[in-house]
Amino acid sequence: MIPRTSFSIRNALYDIYDIDEATYRRFDSSRTAFVRIGKQDTGEIGPMSWLNKMMQKMMENIEKNGEGKSRSDYALMFGAEAINFIIAMYGDQNANKQFLKWSPLFVPEALSKSPAQIGPDQLTSLVKDAAMTYGADLVGITVLDRRWVYDRNIYKPFIFGDVEHPMETEQEFVIPNSVNKAVVMAIEMPKDFILQSPNVPNQTGADLLYSQAGCLSISLAEFIRALGYNAIPCLNDTALSIPLAISAGLGQLGRLGLLITPEYGSCVRICKVLTDMPLSVDKPVDFGVTEFCEHCLVCAKACPVNAISFGDRTFSGPSEGNNPGTKKWYVDADKCLRFWQVNGAACSNCIAACPFTVGPMVPAQCLECEKCVAPKCPLQLVAGERLKHGYLGMGKVKDDWSQYLRSKYYQFH
Repeated sequence: MIPRTSFSIRNALYDIYDIDEATYRRFDSSRTAFVRIGKQDTGEIGPMSWLNKMMQKMMENIEKNGEGKSRSDYALMFGAEAINFIIAMYGDQNANKQFLKWSPLFVPEALSKSPAQIGPDQLTSLVKDAAMTYGADLVGITVLDRRWVYDRNIYKPFIFGDVEHPMETEQEFVIPNSVNKAVVMAIEMPKDFILQSPNVPNQTGADLLYSQAGCLSISLAEFIRALGYNAIPCLNDTALSIPLAISAGLGQLGRLGLLITPEYGSCVRICKVLTDMPLSVDKPVDFGVTEFCEHCLVCAKACPVNAISFGDRTFSGPSEGNNPGTKKWYVDADKCLRFWQVNGAACSNCIAACPFTVGPMVPAQCLECEKCVAPKCPLQLVAGERLKHGYLGMGKVKDDWSQYLRSKYYQFH
């Protein structure tokens, strides 16, 4: 990781969020586009019903055998997502299920119920080293802000209680009050795959990383349990990944509604482990993403369905799937997911287009900004730190990046 001392440090977690406390409520994850659109399409309530229409389009694409949407392209995708479906299924609505169990999988009880006599600083170092060993590219630790824990999933609510271990009853999921930390990890997605969005290889890259992120979170949870502490492994389930990642110092929120990291931009997948292990926490960072995104509209122009806002940040969004009360750029997730269905594959145009994904390799990128913020350009700051710390591997980047962005824009407008 690039040392966070290279950037401005936020000392108070509450300083990084502008929240209308009268409006904000913990998010009911049954309101996500995946669940609501699936119900609209099929009448069924479930996390994967929305896939039906996308699978129908997939078969049409295979029949046409177009570039980037051939049978072999889809075959590679299915192989990439296999482990994800076996162990975690994206984590969507799968709290305490499959291998995302809240209790030890293989750790002997003699270890899981006997906390190691190790101090917080050493435990923190051990946990971060373990996360990197298991495949994390970035790792940070934060206090578990309960505002970011889901209010409920499709089936039942998440509550905190005076219990010794995480548990699930017929009525609710119960997280121990002692679980007060989140270890947040990010893994870089393969840029050469993501830059092929909205074709199938882009989804292959994302699904491959979901498989890896599932293994990562499960492995780290078992590590923590073997040291005698509770651990709740999560992908998209249980708590919101992006605000926890911001609190843990991994990056900032961009116009495209995703985490932007100094090392990889938004070309990452996030997972986390919630725990009661006494760990030292990291601090949020600010390297100018908000100010940059105010003037850079590249992701909004690259979106095929105008799901990304061209306007200012607000406290509410355009979709029922948006959770009001936080000042940010809201993304219309319904439009986004509907495009996935008619495309026959997931879309990452916004990630591929974001200047922080590839870094300023071509001066023409600067022409894409609506307003120049030089000489204090955050993109240039990040580029310098990437160069200093060896993070300039860019994959198959287009020779003329500006022309590439325009081709994405004119493809859909």
